[in-house]
Amino acid sequence: MVANEEQLKSELILDELKRRERSKEVVDVEEERVKVVIFICGEKRYAFYGTDIREILPTCEISWVPCLPEHLPGLINVRGDIESVIDIRHFLRETKSDHGKCLIAMAVRGDFHSGVMIDSIEDVVDIPRSTISPPLATLSGDARDLVVGEFEYGGETISLLDVGKLAALITL
Repeated sequence: MVANEEQLKSELILDELKRRERSKEVVDVEEERVKVVIFICGEKRYAFYGTDIREILPTCEISWVPCLPEHLPGLINVRGDIESVIDIRHFLRETKSDHGKCLIAMAVRGDFHSGVMIDSIEDVVDIPRSTISPPLATLSGDARDLVVGEFEYGGETISLLDVGKLAALITL
């Protein structure tokens, strides 16, 4: 009788192990991720898609050019290439800071190449694409024209900006 009970227990254990093994056969699908560059501009955090940012330049001299609009403070020399600089604070309605203390994010999308003034880099991270939600309908002004989505990072909602939309605003 003891042998039957032990055989029954071992069969139950084997059945349970087989059931667990079958439940592991569910395929884990890796969710698509996108790289984002999180930066601080004024009082808030924003982000660009990582594919749109070629490099981050340290503070450099911006050469003033007469008759440029307020959102274009001038030009910079990047290893022999002359690039325009965009003060994105103008479009985001953020407080302006000293140009001499800003970093320059070199944005590239198609034929558009330009430096974008930012205060500092917060992080470069890969996030699941599904965590990016549509922008709030309550956004107003030019900022609404730049924001393509929002995601949570560090307990804060970060607005994801589109370099293509920025290029469209500049070339109007």
